[in-house]
Amino acid sequence: MSYPGVRAIPSCAECKLEAGGQCRTCHRYLCVDHFGYQDHHPCREHLATHAQGRVCYVCGAPVTPRQWSTSAFSHYSDSCTCAGCHRFICAEHHTSLLDEQTELVRDRLRSHRYHITQRYCRVCAPLRHIGGLLGAARGASVVLAVGTGVALFLLHVR
Repeated sequence: MSYPGVRAIPSCAECKLEAGGQCRTCHRYLCVDHFGYQDHHPCREHLATHAQGRVCYVCGAPVTPRQWSTSAFSHYSDSCTCAGCHRFICAEHHTSLLDEQTELVRDRLRSHRYHITQRYCRVCAPLRHIGGLLGAARGASVVLAVGTGVALFLLHVR
């Protein structure tokens, strides 16, 4: 018998127990024991098949993204990528700035805290307020496009 307006708590995609949160990569509901990337099916295979491409762009050291859960409502994620240029960087030598963002996500009657680690390389750290290297490139292209449009308009008016 189902009750209108009452929703069941989702179950873990691996073991069918009560899910603690949702994976930020594959978006499957997982319990605390299966929340790590190495602990559930699609992310484990994806990490194994793409391990050769996950190296620090500066020194070439292997980089492994991490995700873990400390309780049913508190989850941590570290993608080991620069938040400005989206390239993999190692934590030991080439992370210039480390920041932690906390996202509160409502899930039916519960809420979850996702602590997301953001890293910046030496190039993107001074540009972090405008989106790093990619944000600066986007801004420069907009300024260039507007300048070209204005110049063409002024040439056409004369």
